[in-house]
Amino acid sequence: MADISSSITYQDVVKFFARARNPEKGKPLMSWARVFKVEDNYEVRLGDYRIGKFTPDNKFVFTMTAQTARNCSVTLSQALQRALPFVWKRVATGRYEVAHIGLYDSDKDGYFYQYMKNLEWYEVYDGLAFDLTTNQPVNARPKLSQLVVNKDNKLEWLRKLRKFKTAVKVRARMGVLESLMKQVEQERKGINKYEWQAPDWNSDSWLDLLYSAVKDEECSTDMLKAFIKTASIGYWRNMVTIDDVLRAVDNVFTTHSVDLRKRFGVFDEVSDMQAENEVSRHEMASA
Repeated sequence: MADISSSITYQDVVKFFARARNPEKGKPLMSWARVFKVEDNYEVRLGDYRIGKFTPDNKFVFTMTAQTARNCSVTLSQALQRALPFVWKRVATGRYEVAHIGLYDSDKDGYFYQYMKNLEWYEVYDGLAFDLTTNQPVNARPKLSQLVVNKDNKLEWLRKLRKFKTAVKVRARMGVLESLMKQVEQERKGINKYEWQAPDWNSDSWLDLLYSAVKDEECSTDMLKAFIKTASIGYWRNMVTIDDVLRAVDNVFTTHSVDLRKRFGVFDEVSDMQAENEVSRHEMASA
């Protein structure tokens, strides 16, 4: 499985895992990942992060949230193709793409970085599946560059976002944030900082709450406390500062910008011509 010159199938993974000494602890994959059997699926994990899984219908399904992708991006950009038949690249903050490398042959195809230029790239999201028989995705999303931007909704999104961030900063100047930070500090008292609970901004429920807060221009106490709990701190500190909270606000909106913009209707559907070209291109690839 570690040879990028060979294509991997579900049966290859079954044979690979059959040699595991301690199946319950997984089987090492290169030096950075492990494979675990979960029912009939085989999950590839990087530490506690689930990268994807091989399924019995001979597919590989990526199972990463936006935050997982961000946390694992450096490792995956350097090592993914050495363990799995995929290559990874960062497109923008919180946005990543993968390509199936097919049957790479260094003698025929030259240097790998040159070979990568001709690959077809697809946006990574939780659920992106590749058919390991055809090496093609079965549910690829259209790229942002193919979507039509609704200018009115874009301006509305930018205006609402600016007002929401301003409202957070006003509450910081008024001392509201500091008061809420003390409340959160009391709630965390006696709990190791590595066990502090924080909102899962990758979940639809939290993204819907954030969307509603921005849309309705409501900077509620609960939402402010959610940002406080999201703020990261240094190794030597146990106290969250106002600057930490403001950075957390920026990071959340930057990481989930695409999802929030979609909820605001910034992106319309792919144009008919683009959709037709996209379908025909995949049909040609699988022919």
